[in-house]
Amino acid sequence: MAEHLRLYLGTHVGLLVVDCEEGRASIVARSFEGKSITKLCTPSDDPDVLLAGVAYDGAYRSSDGGVQWERVIDEDVRAFAVDPHDRRTIYAGAGPIRLHRSTDEGRSWRAIDTLLEMPEEVTAKWTVPARHLGRIPPHVCNIFIHPDDADLLFLTLEHGGVVRSRDGGASWDDVSEGLVYPDMHVLANYPGSRDRYFVSSARGFFVTDSPGDGWQRAEEGMPWAYTEADSYSHDFLFLPGSPPRMLLAGSRGSPGFWHRPSGPEGVLLISNDLGGSWQVTTRGLPESTQWFAHALTHHPTDADTVLAALGNESQAFGFTPGVPGSGAVYMSEDRGESWQPLITDLPSVTVIQAAV
Repeated sequence: MAEHLRLYLGTHVGLLVVDCEEGRASIVARSFEGKSITKLCTPSDDPDVLLAGVAYDGAYRSSDGGVQWERVIDEDVRAFAVDPHDRRTIYAGAGPIRLHRSTDEGRSWRAIDTLLEMPEEVTAKWTVPARHLGRIPPHVCNIFIHPDDADLLFLTLEHGGVVRSRDGGASWDDVSEGLVYPDMHVLANYPGSRDRYFVSSARGFFVTDSPGDGWQRAEEGMPWAYTEADSYSHDFLFLPGSPPRMLLAGSRGSPGFWHRPSGPEGVLLISNDLGGSWQVTTRGLPESTQWFAHALTHHPTDADTVLAALGNESQAFGFTPGVPGSGAVYMSEDRGESWQPLITDLPSVTVIQAAV
């Protein structure tokens, strides 16, 4: 692809800024060396403006393409979301579970602490596996703002289920009925729908047409479908088509099991019927299962092109800051049918953001 593409890549050993043009990739900046990057966000049309979450360190803002940084939130930020109705408004989710909002492209922030006023029977679920108690807090993993209603927000909690606000964060309700395990990842709506949502988790992939009434599994055709321990799903995207194609990243079990000899056993899955059935897409991807697609992202100008960040080190509770692992960025120009390496010989890439 001849177009000049800038990639921001988050790893366990820092942030890489990579420029790609005419098949060549060059690293133009490095930041936060030795630290794990948890999330990246480009809040404006200016590719030099960037937000980064750094594990156990805070949220940072750069206005020069990642060369210099200013800390803007002191908490352990794990999620960002830009309001599609007003790009100056950005939400940030942290651990322990807390939500922040900025109305000036991330320069200043204020906490939305109505989230912490939810009933005790809800907040009691905001916890972590027993082996992490007292060491690692639960956090906001994903923030979804409905593209047709700026007041309709969803948060996925790791661990804690799914919560929803219908009034821009003034009040919240728990919408986790039907989810078998509260370790939640990414939530999004079926394009154009106010009622149909999908959510990925450490133990299953789910769909609902009414979040308040509960979720159902949507795993037909997945390699480890309907198994509680092995059906791990994470990032997913909608791609052009009628109906839109879904592309989903999965693995056999959660990161705590990835150090077995077979590794993560990562897969990329395609559905052409709104999650009714799935098939594994393999053409051009590494034959080894020692990788996982931690993150997927759209090409910023080509709707048929998608990028996948691969790696063999996890970003979840058990991640290991300072351990590079191995990874690559792959690209598909045909809606996930076939793949080609864009950048290889990288540390394990857990976060990706693309700009032109």
